[in-house]
Amino acid sequence: MDTHRRAQLVVDVLQHAVNSDFDQAMQVMSEIAAASDRRQMYGVCCGLADAARQTLVRLYGHPSPEGLWALAAPDPEHGPQHPAHAFSLRFITAYANGDLPTCEALHLAAASARQEDYEHSVIALVVDVANLASVALQELADNGEKPVQHPH
Repeated sequence: MDTHRRAQLVVDVLQHAVNSDFDQAMQVMSEIAAASDRRQMYGVCCGLADAARQTLVRLYGHPSPEGLWALAAPDPEHGPQHPAHAFSLRFITAYANGDLPTCEALHLAAASARQEDYEHSVIALVVDVANLASVALQELADNGEKPVQHPH
């Protein structure tokens, strides 16, 4: 699978996830994972995180030059956060802040875990990005704006 095809499929995954068609999203993600090595999957994770970054900018504008993005995790009082969700929030935040060394370290740690744990981390990333996109779409609709259609 070439990079262009992989990128198209990542967009498809997000579209399915935003539409709450998680079975189809996971089927396409399985196709991506089967045809990708660790480095390519790192690129997939960065592509997902970039979609989240773009959504954050669309919702809130660019942070000030000295500002950083921060995503709030659920309150620990309600129980411990699943490691996959911690990975997702940290990966999105690091990527949005341009901290690629942290992204690489987070991905390496996740990819070095059990295969099932790694899969959960990538799935959590898809779900968190899709949830963020859904919030943005709802806010656009509430403001009477139409989302930009993807060209394919």
